[in-house]
Amino acid sequence: MSSINDVIVQINSAATTTILVLGFTNFILGAIGLVFNLIIFTRPSLNREPCSVYFFWSTCFSLFVVYIIVPLRILSNNFNIDMTNSNLGICKIENFANYSSRAIPCWLILLACLDRYFHSSSNVNIRRLSSLKVARWSIPILSLIIMILYSHMLVYYEIYYTTNQSGNIIGTCSPQKGIYRAFIGFWYMILYSLCPSLLMLLFGLLTLNNVRQHRRVVPTISGNNQILRRTDNQLLRMLIAQVLVIMIATLPYSINQLYSSFTANITKSTLRIAQESFATRVLGSMTSFAHTTSFYFYTLTGTIFRKEFHKIIQRCFHKNQNREPSLHRETNAIGNIHSNRKLLISHINYPSKQ
Repeated sequence: MSSINDVIVQINSAATTTILVLGFTNFILGAIGLVFNLIIFTRPSLNREPCSVYFFWSTCFSLFVVYIIVPLRILSNNFNIDMTNSNLGICKIENFANYSSRAIPCWLILLACLDRYFHSSSNVNIRRLSSLKVARWSIPILSLIIMILYSHMLVYYEIYYTTNQSGNIIGTCSPQKGIYRAFIGFWYMILYSLCPSLLMLLFGLLTLNNVRQHRRVVPTISGNNQILRRTDNQLLRMLIAQVLVIMIATLPYSINQLYSSFTANITKSTLRIAQESFATRVLGSMTSFAHTTSFYFYTLTGTIFRKEFHKIIQRCFHKNQNREPSLHRETNAIGNIHSNRKLLISHINYPSKQ
């Protein structure tokens, strides 16, 4: 019996260490990369593309995940600092914000997939749907819809009090027991991972099919049209990379949530509970990679994105290089002014004799 307890302690310790490492890794990756995303997607070469607008706002919501949700999870999982377990209002609001802020970026990437599909279509009426006007309307509408679809969490999340191994009464912020607890597992999997991922895959394949058909009809392009086509292809590669990351990072956790819902009423040993808790906590932390790694994959797959990043770095580097010469020139100019002033004063005090 003592050996089982030792194994459980080791599992819990490994989970705590793994989550801490993943949490800090996600925070560092996102804090640096997402800021560069915001700067690059506002550059003139990209901000005229509807797809870039979706990327930009997906980055904005991912910033909320990185700077708010990830630190809160680190404090909760590793340092037992969690207000959700003692305050019902915070319990409801934090879980609602956590789920909705993670889902919105995924659905915005789906809108980017739709935009590429519209843009590559041979039908003129469908191509018109790929526009900045459509993007600026669809982003707030989609965000509002996702928040409404998760609004039930503000009602059905409660604090449940249990006695731990030390005999202390502790609170846990959880969904209501019964049907809703099984429902939230399905809902999370469908709305966060499965549905957007499958739709991304579908429209990605349709877009590639449109591109292949268009190349057969118009094999060669020249001038400005060739530059635009190259930009479109690069945005498509960036989009495919982002879709793959979202699917890899979110699907395992969604499957685990579904498994937990199916086995909620099964009697489990303490060892099995510890193992399942380890899987849930680690896979939950890995979902943050869907929100923190976009900059690095955009840099690897998009030449135009990489060029804009190089321009920003070079501009900062040249500013630092030119700062010292400019200060030197300003110092010389000030010295010349002082010397001219002294010469003028000497002429005034001692005028030359006629």
